[in-house]
Amino acid sequence: SVSDTAQQPSEEQSKSLDKPKQKKNRCFMCRKKVGLTGFECRCGNVYCGVHRYSDVHNCSYNYKADAAEKIRKENPVVVGEKIQKI
Repeated sequence: SVSDTAQQPSEEQSKSLDKPKQKKNRCFMCRKKVGLTGFECRCGNVYCGVHRYSDVHNCSYNYKADAAEKIRKENPVVVGEKIQKI
């Protein structure tokens, strides 16, 4: 009853106590410690100087689609008027 609910922590509190946020300080490919020199890729992982380029670590991020979407947003379609105003 009331005493049972008061003793049990809520789900939100128990989740925050279970897993403290862990810093990413190792290369995702070779597990080498990178410290402050780590490179964060757009795919969300951290890499060392050797694996920092997307072609080296077989990046899953789609750069081409992202660039096309950015161009589409920044450059709206310009359509001329069909009838000229007098």
